[in-house]
Amino acid sequence: MSRINTVTAEVQYFHNLIKSEVALPELTAINEHNLEKLLNKIYRYETRCVVKKQSYSEKHCIELRSRIADLLLLMDNFDLQAVIASRNTDVEDIEFVA
Repeated sequence: MSRINTVTAEVQYFHNLIKSEVALPELTAINEHNLEKLLNKIYRYETRCVVKKQSYSEKHCIELRSRIADLLLLMDNFDLQAVIASRNTDVEDIEFVA
């Protein structure tokens, strides 16, 4: 299973977990436009809850936002997870600027 299919399934899973709490619309088509609208709706909901000091499923909201961002990057043919895994972080190769 490719990464994009895995992340798509995760987005659908977290969407189903919080859709009744956040009043999210059904996720019929997964495309950039719908994902951006969904991301904005979740962000506004979280901001409203923080301002009003209401409790909400913060962990699930963060997970969903994270998966949506990852899926948007994958749709643009950029796999952040692969880039991070292939980084060379040897201390000798890092230049420090004073």
